[in-house]
Amino acid sequence: MASVTAVKPLDVGGPISRRAAALANAKWFRALAWRTLREGGPQAALRAANARAAAWIVLRQAKREALVARLAREALGTDA
Repeated sequence: MASVTAVKPLDVGGPISRRAAALANAKWFRALAWRTLREGGPQAALRAANARAAAWIVLRQAKREALVARLAREALGTDA
């Protein structure tokens, strides 16, 4: 059995994985909003609006964290 080694270490917990997680969470909240509207039920419009707002909050927070990380990297003078 051949062993495989990665040339580049995985970006677990790094900026790429945090961005991917934020996008996945926003996508999930948006899908929840559509499903809520489609299925109806009590106060479906309000619940869908809350899910869309949650998606927006997730993306806004991810952008804010990326900005802070970039500013910290510039202040420390590192590229990583």
